[in-house]
Amino acid sequence: MTSPSLDVPPGPGFVATVAAATGIHRTDAFKVAQLFITHPGPRRPNETTETVRDGMRRLATALHLGPGDEEPPVIGAQLVIRREVVALDYGHDQYMMTIPSPSEDWIALVGYGAPCRICLVIAPLALAAGKEESDAHVRASLARGELMWGTTFARRRF
Repeated sequence: MTSPSLDVPPGPGFVATVAAATGIHRTDAFKVAQLFITHPGPRRPNETTETVRDGMRRLATALHLGPGDEEPPVIGAQLVIRREVVALDYGHDQYMMTIPSPSEDWIALVGYGAPCRICLVIAPLALAAGKEESDAHVRASLARGELMWGTTFARRRF
């Protein structure tokens, strides 16, 4: 079985299994919305750690994310906000990725035009991982070149 090309976005079945979390990075000078994207690992029939990694690489490529050890590229306005529902346009021609449960503060910040930093980790991370395990996983992924990121914004409606 051959795997799809990296330039083909993953399908909605794969994206539905991706985990996403939002947060706000605050400094005295500014606030940046954050979107952390990872995958909990193989859970569906015929899914392996390698197929998960392949799907995450394809998602990162579709979003035009850059390597985590370089300046994050600006990937354009990929977030869509409708009332309390937030979705990420990841390049599929029919589907978007819904972002679960962002806070009102996060939605307001992004809705007012603030940048949102997307951080995507290629290697699976268990949903039950605690803060220390998650931090170690992110650092190890960065060291292996498996952390991708970029800056996006919400689309403006006129």
